[in-house]
Amino acid sequence: MKKLANLSLLLAVLLYTTNTFGEELGFVKHAATKAKGKSSGGGIEKGLIQMDLSLNLGSNGPVFVGNRFIRGASAGVGFRPGFTFNVDGAVHKYVSVGGYFGIDGGVGFGAGTLGIGFGGRGVFHIYQLIADKANTKVDAGKLDFYMPLHLGGIVYVGTGGSTGSIGGISVGAGLGVRYYFTDRFGVMGELGWNEMTVFKAGLAVKL
Repeated sequence: MKKLANLSLLLAVLLYTTNTFGEELGFVKHAATKAKGKSSGGGIEKGLIQMDLSLNLGSNGPVFVGNRFIRGASAGVGFRPGFTFNVDGAVHKYVSVGGYFGIDGGVGFGAGTLGIGFGGRGVFHIYQLIADKANTKVDAGKLDFYMPLHLGGIVYVGTGGSTGSIGGISVGAGLGVRYYFTDRFGVMGELGWNEMTVFKAGLAVKL
């Protein structure tokens, strides 16, 4: 009986010691954190960085030039081939903020021009909210359905012998979707009055 009591005491001390050292070394805490992270689905988290490199498929122009509001064809709606580079950082699981830079070229505003776009934008991650509130089949780590809003400027510089430049303010919103084939790489597309374009599609990278 005494030997059984001593054995039980030894096992209790061993269990306590192992657990204590496990917490000190981070083993127990790491396991709990890993399990928690797995249950989140790998979706949007604060500090997450997302980068997009896309082709502009259908261009637009500034909506304000000087103090004048521009409408219709004067806003440069058409097709000027180019690209846009976006970087967004999550400040909340539903909200990201960042910046963009874009270039396009072609005939517009009366002459051959090179367009340069730049500014900032905010992104509301709609699907992350849906995934948190409902039992969705596709987790938020693979699918990101979102609404971007941007504010910036577009400057057109004459090329090919043409001179002069014109610039204005660009502001607008749209809808976007990203789908990740791996933890980091995927494809994306945005539709609406976006930065320099009404539709863009390209590659998405998550850091």
